[in-house]
Amino acid sequence: MDGDRDRSHANAGDRRVGRIVVRGAFGPLLGAALPECDIAVLSGETHLTARVRDEAELFGLLERLRDLGAALVSVSIDP
Repeated sequence: MDGDRDRSHANAGDRRVGRIVVRGAFGPLLGAALPECDIAVLSGETHLTARVRDEAELFGLLERLRDLGAALVSVSIDP
């Protein structure tokens, strides 16, 4: 039954909000590299918000940030 619930959830096109904070002001650079994210620079940190299907998509964003040399401060995903 859980499999049915998972499939129906995925079919509904529901997305969750992922929030990532990295050290430093990466605004325009990340804007070009991560167009699916909303980006704000606050108090020397860059805050990214993106609607993601699942944790795998969130981890994909994290990998791209790692490749750009961003220093991770925090990660969260809304339930």
